Amino acid sequence: MKTRLKLAADWFAARLERAEATTGKRVLVNEILSMQVLSAALVGALAIASLYWGGQWVLQDNYSRWAMQWTEDLNELGAPLYLTNDQEALIRLESFVKRYPEIDRVVYFSKDGTPVYSVDNKEDLGPVIEIPEQRLVDAIKQVGGEEPYLMRGGLFNPTLFEILAPVWTESISDDGLFAFDPSDSDGETKKELIGFVGIHLDFVIFHDRLLSNIRVAILVLLALLIAFGFHGRHILRRALASISDLQAPIEELAKGNLAVKFEPAAHREISNIVKALETTASALNERDEKLVELANHDSLTGLFNRHRFIEELKEEIENVMRHGRSSALLFIDLDQFKYINDDCGHPAGDRLIRKVADELDRSTRSNDIVARFGGDEFAILVRRTDVDGARAAAETILTNMRRMAHIEDEKIFHAHCSIGVTMLEGDDLDQDELINQADIACRDAKLAGRNRMSLYEHSEDNLQRDAADIGWMNRLRKAVDNDEFELWFQPINRIDNGETTHHEVLIRLRTEDGKLIQPDAFLPSAMRFGLMTEIDFWVIRHAAAAYSKYSKPDQRLRLAVNLSANVFENDDLIAYVEETFNKHGVRPNDIVFEVTESLAIRRPAHVERQIAGLRKLGYEFSLDDFGTGYNSFSHLQKLHFDYIKIDGSFVEDLLNNPVDQKMIKLMAEIGREAGMKTIAEYVQNAESLILLGELGVDMAQGYFVGRPTKRPKPKLTPISLSSRRAKRNSR
Repeated sequence: MKTRLKLAADWFAARLERAEATTGKRVLVNEILSMQVLSAALVGALAIASLYWGGQWVLQDNYSRWAMQWTEDLNELGAPLYLTNDQEALIRLESFVKRYPEIDRVVYFSKDGTPVYSVDNKEDLGPVIEIPEQRLVDAIKQVGGEEPYLMRGGLFNPTLFEILAPVWTESISDDGLFAFDPSDSDGETKKELIGFVGIHLDFVIFHDRLLSNIRVAILVLLALLIAFGFHGRHILRRALASISDLQAPIEELAKGNLAVKFEPAAHREISNIVKALETTASALNERDEKLVELANHDSLTGLFNRHRFIEELKEEIENVMRHGRSSALLFIDLDQFKYINDDCGHPAGDRLIRKVADELDRSTRSNDIVARFGGDEFAILVRRTDVDGARAAAETILTNMRRMAHIEDEKIFHAHCSIGVTMLEGDDLDQDELINQADIACRDAKLAGRNRMSLYEHSEDNLQRDAADIGWMNRLRKAVDNDEFELWFQPINRIDNGETTHHEVLIRLRTEDGKLIQPDAFLPSAMRFGLMTEIDFWVIRHAAAAYSKYSKPDQRLRLAVNLSANVFENDDLIAYVEETFNKHGVRPNDIVFEVTESLAIRRPAHVERQIAGLRKLGYEFSLDDFGTGYNSFSHLQKLHFDYIKIDGSFVEDLLNNPVDQKMIKLMAEIGREAGMKTIAEYVQNAESLILLGELGVDMAQGYFVGRPTKRPKPKLTPISLSSRRAKRNSR
């Protein structure tokens, strides 16, 4: 029985192992089926064991009843104990024994346990052995009992039994019918032991019949298990088919195919899973569409952004060079756009930008590409056109823009524009060079009086200017990739005691002959060619390294880092700043980010979120170039900054210009009321420094305070303001 069960278990285990070896993973159907088959096998084994032991118990009970009956019969046939010459009685005894094949031997013993007579039903049973004394004593106790015999079974062979029963006579007392001598009887029945009868029984026939039935049951169970296995596998596969059907769609979903279709499921649980997967795919598809939209479109106007436009420009360049046709690139800059911001505020400027975007879209053909390059700049790719067609497209835009009027706060604004045009033709085109040409043509249009278009011409001067711009682009690209920029540090001091509060981080580029190039010489080109974000990240990374190198536990080093408007277009800005500064152990309260006034006042919502996220991390912000043409005082109360940097144009001629003095004093007072500290730039002498202190300015920066150095000095030697005033008054 155990062997067959083990074979069945091994068979299913082997099937499971083959399935696992094929797929490298456990198969759900096989695992469930194996558990069910093993459970059924265990239940079946318990049932068979119960059958075996129950059958044994029933047989034991039957054996006992049969032994009792046969013992009573043999007691009646106990002639060998008192009739030694009664042949008829002996024949009856032998006939009785032969009638029952279960009886191996019958032996009669005398009272002392000595064998008197035996009858064997089988051969080779061995000699008859005297009854041990203890068994005689135990058997005598059975005389007159409810079970007048002793039964002993085999420990290792349950089919063998030995029965020992006492044989006795009883004398009947006077019952009044017969005349008995009272002296021979005390009025009670007397029992006299005359010997013992021993029976050897072997019920192997019944036991073998039981085992045969159990074997049949085992075979039936194995057949049922096998049938159950195959049928269960079929049922489980059909029940789990809906789960298996999900494998291919989920794999496609993992590959990014969000248009995958899921087959409907018949079972409620699987149907719920399918619905959840369809909801997930739909949500991911919507998210990807939004991400693609954000990555390729301007959030304010819905037009293509600079990145997507450049991709379209590259594709059009390839088509032009491959098919020998021509197209045109138009660069558009709004004229005097800042005035609407100054008069009506930033939301009004946004509304005008959206209106201009709609007008540009209506003024172009359906296959042309219109994009917002940033701020009030737009670019248009006019496909499959010649010079005349490009001129006509530009004139159409100018005419429509001249007719457009925008009303804001009962004021009428006309958004005129200047357009630069360059042609895409020939077989040696570069997108950066084309953008530079269109930008140059747009600047020429502005210089010629604005509200007009200018076509880029490949003159010697323009070619030289193009070569210079392309040279700057290549040099800047190489400087970013090879870490060829340098960081310099200029101190910013408190005016009252001369203590250095922090250093502004400045970027420089060194020429091959060792001369330093100021940022004004190369940052415009970096802006035009879209390299400012990479340069900003370079500055952040190296400023963090400088902080780690020069900062000391007893000397606090604080740095002011400039950020351009372009870097706020990058969604990774906050994560990059946090990761970089954490890597170098930079404390957020030791960093001040400087942004220009133009970005602060005209910043869109996503820039606002970026600044808010950095402030939440603990970084401070400084408003740079404050006071330069944006109606600054009307916006100051709406801005949330820690420092105001007064533009150097107010400080340069401070001693001789009372108007500048009043402007600076007003800035200092408003900053103080708003909880912001004021910093004056371009401080060149002690007199200016003293006067700035008298006007209420908190800090100063300039050559007189400290020139830029390659290594920051955490603290300068304080010089009292009173000594400076005394020196000034003595002159």
